[in-house]
Amino acid sequence: MLTANSIDVHDGLISDELVNALFESIHQPVYKFGQKSNVGDEFGFWIATIDDQTRNNMPALRALWEIVDKEIANGSCDIERMYVNAYTYGDCPTVHLDDSREGSFTVLYYANYEWNHNWSGETVFYNEAQDEIIRAVYPKPGRIVSFDGRIPHVAREPNRICPVVRYTIAIKLNLAA
Repeated sequence: MLTANSIDVHDGLISDELVNALFESIHQPVYKFGQKSNVGDEFGFWIATIDDQTRNNMPALRALWEIVDKEIANGSCDIERMYVNAYTYGDCPTVHLDDSREGSFTVLYYANYEWNHNWSGETVFYNEAQDEIIRAVYPKPGRIVSFDGRIPHVAREPNRICPVVRYTIAIKLNLAA
C-alpha cells in the first residue's frame, strides 16, 4: 500500500520466471543517453521510455504493472510515466525528488537477474534537508521499492568491478482522482 512519506521494500512478488522475462524485455538497444536527475546537472545517464502501447504489448511489462497495481497501489493510482534507467560505472546520478506534489509515488523494480553485493548500485534515500541518509535499498533482483515521490533519493552507480548495466524500471504514479 502506498502511503505518504513512506519507503517500502517488497520482496517475493515477482517470480524467477518473470524476473528473467523482464530482463530480456528491457535488455534491448533502445536507450537514449543524456537523461538528467535535475535540470542543470552536468552529466547524464541512459533511459528508455515505456509508453502505454509498449507496456500493453510486452507480456512481462504488462505482468509487472498488474502486480504493482494489485499488490502495491491497490488499484488506487494512475501511471504518469514508466521508463527504464540504465547505469554503468562512471555515471553520475544526483539526489533529486521525483515529484513535489502530494499523492505522487514512485515504484522502482530492480531489473537485473543477478546482482553481487560488491557491485554497489543501491538506491539511497535522504532526509528533507538532504544531509542525512535515512535508508539505502540494495538492488536485489526482483525487488520492488515504492516510495513517496517527495522523498529525496539517488541511484548509486555500479562500481568499477561491476561487469553489467544496473537496470531499474521506474513507474511514476499519482493517486487516482
